[in-house]
Amino acid sequence: IIGNINDVEFGIAFLNATVTDSPNSDTRIIHAEITNVPRSLGPAMRKIVSILNPIYWTTAKEIGEAVNGFTLTNAVFKRETQVEFATGEILRMTHIARGLDSDGALLLDIVVSGYVLQLQSPADVAVKDYTEDYIQTGPGQLYAYSTRLFSIDGISVPYTWNHTISYDQARGRMPFLVETLHASSVESDYNQLKETLGFKIHASISKGDRSNQCPSGFTLDSVGPFCADEDECAERNPCSHTCHNAMGTYYCSCPMGLTIAVDGRTCQDIDECALSGHSCHMGQDCDNTIGSYRCVVRCGMGFRRTSDGLSCQDIDECKDGTHQCRYNQICENTRGSYHCVCPRGYRSQGVGKPCMDINECEQVPKPCAHQCSNTPGSFKCTCPPGQHLLGDGKSCAGLERLPNYGNRYNSYNLAWFSPMRNNYQPQQHYRQYSHLYSSYSEYRNSRTSLSRTRRTIRKTCPEGSEASHDTCVDIDECENRDVCQHECKNTFGSYQCICPPGYQLMLNGKTCQDVDECLEQNVHCGPNRMCFNLRGSYRCINTPCPPNYQRDPVSGFCFKNCPPNDLECTLSPYALEYKLVSLPFGIAANQDLIRLVAYTQDGVMHPRTTFVMVDEEQTVPFALR
Repeated sequence: IIGNINDVEFGIAFLNATVTDSPNSDTRIIHAEITNVPRSLGPAMRKIVSILNPIYWTTAKEIGEAVNGFTLTNAVFKRETQVEFATGEILRMTHIARGLDSDGALLLDIVVSGYVLQLQSPADVAVKDYTEDYIQTGPGQLYAYSTRLFSIDGISVPYTWNHTISYDQARGRMPFLVETLHASSVESDYNQLKETLGFKIHASISKGDRSNQCPSGFTLDSVGPFCADEDECAERNPCSHTCHNAMGTYYCSCPMGLTIAVDGRTCQDIDECALSGHSCHMGQDCDNTIGSYRCVVRCGMGFRRTSDGLSCQDIDECKDGTHQCRYNQICENTRGSYHCVCPRGYRSQGVGKPCMDINECEQVPKPCAHQCSNTPGSFKCTCPPGQHLLGDGKSCAGLERLPNYGNRYNSYNLAWFSPMRNNYQPQQHYRQYSHLYSSYSEYRNSRTSLSRTRRTIRKTCPEGSEASHDTCVDIDECENRDVCQHECKNTFGSYQCICPPGYQLMLNGKTCQDVDECLEQNVHCGPNRMCFNLRGSYRCINTPCPPNYQRDPVSGFCFKNCPPNDLECTLSPYALEYKLVSLPFGIAANQDLIRLVAYTQDGVMHPRTTFVMVDEEQTVPFALR
């Protein structure tokens, strides 16, 4: 064995292995020892059992009609192997088998290069049992792959292997399109004093679960028959940007400034601002753009940048709906901030509490001349029988007959009462009108028509209008900005409050409330999408099932659908479900927002559940407790 791992040169290490039949199982046992392994690499190499792959594939116990590597190739072949860890490290190995020597020992040269996950010497490493599927891809050509797990101090770490094997095509092909190698009871240890790495493994080979069917990613070539690689990129173009075909699979890549999304197919923007990958100076903010970013002016609280990023403008929190005015409070915008005020006729009870109606009838001096009735946000004055309310809405007036001073003239005085002031009784005022009319005796003697030359009549105007020059004029209630939360439309004698699209008028007739279209309008966004409520609108959000999951059209759950022998997929959750929660702006920190409860797809609550934050971004202040 020669090469380097983690930039540490091997020099030359020697591998010696012995193979025996297992007395207790239908397998063969491979004992192997690698000498001259540097101490800095020994602990990490305990999980690299595939360094022995040519040995246990060549000598594995043959089950049924399946053949091992020696029967198929007569121990002359070349194998290229790539190991990829979930943590990103990649190790490549080349195995060259040169047949048997005069004593019947397999001659094998191994070249290694790359990186492995570094482990501390005391760490407890256990390699799980695994399988490898060998596929006949052409004359004298095999492809093998597997997903495996090893544990470090009880924590499982997945890693993948793939092998490409070439041998003399005159040797023929495997009796099956797919054969499965079983590796079990894997043990490994490193001796610090002797600098030796030891392995023990049980191996057998049999026909695959679907031995005469090509796996996913391959198509049947009837000439061999063989399983030829399917070029997914050419046939269905599954990637949003660039597609790269690989043996039995494909992978997608993205241009500069973009990164691959969770689905492995679409590209999403890299937020250089969130990842601190920008070069903006002090006093500037980083503004992320698709595929790049820009440096813009930093604005203070209550201001936002203009579209060109060069200046700041005031945020109208009242118009944007980002204010904290609640109940019947009215939002008044100020430069850089806003105020919550109460409508006329109400008084404040403090921040976050509804405005309380003022009972004007209890005020001193009394607002009405006669009787006062309190109404929400106002009051109403009424007059005694025979009198009517004057234009000021508070005073009362009526007609009072004075003594008769002759049969040609009669006088009437107009009397009205004003509200009490300083606890004094109402003052009575008189205005005299003289009315010329014919006497009753003249009417009786002359039988001429009774006529009144002039009479003064004072009309009472309906609610919502006021008297002006003997006519009733409509009051424009919309001139009072406190009447409606959004838009006021004046009508004769009244007014009407109007809400913007996506909002509905509340029962008080003044304030607007967001319509939750997702619940109230039963919005259907289609497959793999969910409805998300917004202020005044809604949005359909993509919620695709992750790889190896399929959506159930009835329940909406994503159910696991693992390919064969994929241990990583097997250990993943059985079912997934998306849930969306709309949260308003301006929520204070350190508050409980929602209570999480897990249910099965049958609607049964799980008695014991554990929740974890999948994306714990420092800029998003959410936590679990």
